[in-house]
Order: sequence, then structure tokens, then C-alpha cells
Amino acid sequence: MENISIKKLLNSDLGTKLFFEVDEPIHNIDLPPEILGKKVVGKITATKLDETIILTGDLVAGTILICDRCLENFKGHIPFHLEREYNLNRMVKSEEGLFIDKYGEIDLTIPIREEIILALPIKNICKSDCSGICSGCGVNLNHEKCSCKKSKKERK
Repeated sequence: MENISIKKLLNSDLGTKLFFEVDEPIHNIDLPPEILGKKVVGKITATKLDETIILTGDLVAGTILICDRCLENFKGHIPFHLEREYNLNRMVKSEEGLFIDKYGEIDLTIPIREEIILALPIKNICKSDCSGICSGCGVNLNHEKCSCKKSKKERK
């Protein structure tokens, strides 16, 4: 992921803001291999405070998830909020160990990766009426009817 430059904020007045558009391929964010997708898009605001820069933003990750019921891939949109504080004094690390590099740039790869992982749903379901797979014969019940002899009660 490309770094964002906050050089303009370093010598600016308190409360000065910079705005950034994020439109980044998801593979640039170094996510675990089981998380596939297209892009992360959104807006980030950098605000100068007394001794820190606060980054806030609302973003959406376009992902490809695996349904927990039928095991098919489906497209999902994972919205998430990003908020991080970066200390202007490079000798003092923030609580999260975040820093502004010597060129006045911030790498958002790790914070965005963390937020995407935290925003992933616990249970991935492709559609609300997903029928899943038959536990007897393994057929996807969304596409065809089961021909095995298990009763409907046993399947669920």
C-alpha cells in the first residue's frame, strides 16, 4: 500500500486537516491468504493536534468470502472505521507503536489490515436463505435436491 504524506501538517496550525482518498487493491494490504478480494476504498482525514496526528476514516473492503453453510465463494463488502494516533515526536512511540517516518509519511498497511481482520463477520453466509449442504451426501441444497435417505431433521 502506498504511504500517505502528511508533510504539510508538520508545520501547520492546530486543527489543520488533510483529506486522502483510498483506492487500493486488496492484495497490496498483505492479508492472510484466505481473505481474497478486489479493493479497499474510502476516505481518511488527518488532523493535527498538539503533539499528535489523528487519522480517522471510513472504508470498505470488497472481499470474496466462503459461505459457512454451502462452502461457495461469494462477494462481500466489509465496512470498517479506522482511527489511529501518531506521535509527532519520533522519540516517543504511540501506545500502538505507530510512527511517522523521517520523510513525513505514514504507512497505512498494518492499521488497515488489522481493521479488515477485526471487521470480518464471525459467520459468513452468502444469502439469508442459504440451505447449505446435505450432511449425508454433500450436495449443495441451493442448486439441487438431495437424493440420499437421511431425513430432513437429520440434515439440519
